[in-house]
Amino acid sequence: MKKRLMLALLLILCAVLLASCGEGKRYEVKSNNNGGTQTQQTPAETAIPEEEPWEAPELPTQAPVTPTPAPTVRSEYAGATPVVVDPIDKPTPTAVPKLAVTYTTYDAIKLGLSFEGPAGWIMDDSAANVFIIQNPNARIDYPATLTLRAEKVPNDYTTADMKTVVKRLLNDIGAAGFEDYDPSNTDTRSLLGKTGVYANYTGTLNDGRQVSGRIHVVCVDRVLYTIHLTAPKAQWNDYKEMVYDHMRDTLTITK
Repeated sequence: MKKRLMLALLLILCAVLLASCGEGKRYEVKSNNNGGTQTQQTPAETAIPEEEPWEAPELPTQAPVTPTPAPTVRSEYAGATPVVVDPIDKPTPTAVPKLAVTYTTYDAIKLGLSFEGPAGWIMDDSAANVFIIQNPNARIDYPATLTLRAEKVPNDYTTADMKTVVKRLLNDIGAAGFEDYDPSNTDTRSLLGKTGVYANYTGTLNDGRQVSGRIHVVCVDRVLYTIHLTAPKAQWNDYKEMVYDHMRDTLTITK
């Protein structure tokens, strides 16, 4: 019996709860002046208008920017200061060949002289007081030439006399087809065991070839000997050492 009573009470309680949940919102109805009715919400129950969904503003369209590629740097030059490179291919200068010399003895019989010079050079002893040898295989553009001359003079020349001779010869050479010409000062140096006078020169011929040369004179027993070596300027050091110096060291009077 008790169980039935408790069950009945529970059913009644549930019914009351369901009834209270099902009640709607109450509105106050007032009459207007026109006799009609108007439903008005209480201030506590004022409806909140729905907000419209937020949309992001449309931004102006801009053309994409293409980034400028960074210059390529070779790994071995990384970190170095950039250097402007001339893009024009320039010809590589032709290397000046080293002069190779084997020696032979030349007898300038008419001059009464003998010396060692480069083997294979062309010899010319047709003149009575001049002896010439010339390189037939000019490696650049100008054939090296060694000229020896001997002439009798009334008396032995002094150093001042020989300087005058050297200067005159330098002037004669400079007047013979040079576009520009630069002779050196004179100086003294021994030749054939006597004090002689010598001078050098460099110049550019009218056809553009560059040459160098040396003149050396000495007077022995009233004979004036003149030595003249001329060669391509680019090979002058080789010719001076291997031809002139060797000739000077081996030059002897044979009569």
